Amino acid sequence: MTAAPNRSNSGASGSSQSGGGKGGHHQRERSNSNSHHHHHHRHHSHSSSHSNHRTPHSKKDLWKGSLHTSIGTDGVSVQMVGLDSPARTKRSVHESTVFARVDPNCGATKESLAAVNIGTVVDAMVTEGWQRMAKEILETGVHVDTADHYPSAAQLLELGAVWLLDETAYAKGDGAHARRLAPKDVDLCPEWADMTLRVHYVPERFFASLEVDWNKYCKGLILGDGASAVVGGTKATVPARGLPDSKDGVIVYEDEDLGFAVLNKPGGVPCYSTLSNHAEDASSMYSAALKERLGEDSHPFLSLPLRIEPEAHGLVLAATKKEFCSYLTKQVELAGKIDEGTNGDEQLIGGVKKTYRCLVCIKDPADIDRIEKLVGRVVEHYVDIRSPTPKKFVRNLPKHSNHEFGKCQLRILSVGQSKNFRAACVNSKFSDANDETLAHRLWGPTAEHPAEDLGVQYVMELSVQLLNGKARPHQIRGQLAALGVPIVGDAAYGGGTCEMRGHRHTWERMAVQVGRLEMGLPKVEEGEDRKRTLVPSDEVAGVFSLNTAWWSEYLADYERHVVVPGADVAAVGAEMAAVTVQ
Repeated sequence: MTAAPNRSNSGASGSSQSGGGKGGHHQRERSNSNSHHHHHHRHHSHSSSHSNHRTPHSKKDLWKGSLHTSIGTDGVSVQMVGLDSPARTKRSVHESTVFARVDPNCGATKESLAAVNIGTVVDAMVTEGWQRMAKEILETGVHVDTADHYPSAAQLLELGAVWLLDETAYAKGDGAHARRLAPKDVDLCPEWADMTLRVHYVPERFFASLEVDWNKYCKGLILGDGASAVVGGTKATVPARGLPDSKDGVIVYEDEDLGFAVLNKPGGVPCYSTLSNHAEDASSMYSAALKERLGEDSHPFLSLPLRIEPEAHGLVLAATKKEFCSYLTKQVELAGKIDEGTNGDEQLIGGVKKTYRCLVCIKDPADIDRIEKLVGRVVEHYVDIRSPTPKKFVRNLPKHSNHEFGKCQLRILSVGQSKNFRAACVNSKFSDANDETLAHRLWGPTAEHPAEDLGVQYVMELSVQLLNGKARPHQIRGQLAALGVPIVGDAAYGGGTCEMRGHRHTWERMAVQVGRLEMGLPKVEEGEDRKRTLVPSDEVAGVFSLNTAWWSEYLADYERHVVVPGADVAAVGAEMAAVTVQ
């Protein structure tokens, strides 16, 4: 098969996603309006691939080197471009994209062509892909996990991995005429003479979103040791219908009157949909939970105004009413206007104070003391906002540069998980029964020497607070890396890759958590037309916190079995690596 022509997928950024999600209409519009911005900043490798794809000069160029496969007995043929071996799992979204349509020149009657629906075309593409994959498995002997990573046609539509494109507009470079399809579109019969499908047949999967219950509350709230929600000085109660079952819940707090919720987003889950997955992101999952609770005919509003990166986990604020979304948006805009005049003064993004819990890599033991001396001080850098990932962070603002630099400020509040130790030696073993070290528990068991490969000797937990009011890309990740202590699992900035396994799935996670949210709750004012408006108020405050992160268990085991009472890990040094449990 001739190599497929390169093509841009820019159609997603301005497209209509009607029918593409589980949530309400406004949620889909919100997701659509942010999808390209989110995609560009969160998955830069994809946007890099995007820049290498050329737009075809004509409709004829779209189908150069296409593959044809017959369907049925009436001469109908499906035309495909871009179908390569799906066994290559380390590919970007663009590299796993097929363009498919009914060939309008296949010789079949107009009636036969008009009767072919979208489900039939996607089925033909998936069947061809499976045949190629089976052939490669037989030829190479390489095992491929087909169950989840290579979905069926129905699953592709459920995930939102199939788009309908206007071919004429696309050939002219106008990607705005793309529509994400949903399962209800399976029987749709487009005008194939000018329409084609873009199928992300190896879609991004976010399996961590399936490990939790988006309609239930966190178990830590009930147990009282893992999470807390305090509003107006009173501990919030968990409603009976929100008690978690076998899975842990994500809800920390819900206020149906003001219209917001605080969620504990898992790591490895984006806040909004991506080009190839409109079902397993936080917005879609929580919106589906609301719809299940309110009824199938409901159209719940949902927006996540203050997003965090897919790899990060922790507290996320969700607006479930337009009034609260408008209120928070205005607060964010106000914070951005006053941001540049600050100099180490705490500025709340949208009136919300966030405290982050991070686990960082220590390559030189001397860095433990160096970082501890920064506690309470303002750390300031400037980021080249439009630079690729890893972004460029510098201590001083360049005087002569045509790049856009933004000021970033943070304050390290504390170091160490507890008063007993500041840092943990990654080569320490917990048992003589096996060779598993702290490094294996953090970065995953697949690498033989994960810490040594990175040059990491210790890890240390930091509590960090952002000071600037305007959100900056990677401002915690980049600043900590610029200080020489990248976050564990932040591969882009030198922290390696942390693999998480569960129920046959594998995903990546990063040791950064939004562990605390503090905010003054607005009050409701009604105008003469009885329209509700939310305005700032100092009368009631909400404080929401998580007491543990995914790595807390590992450090607790370390402290319990390895740390000598009264000893300082930094002072013990290499001797600590030899300590084992008897």
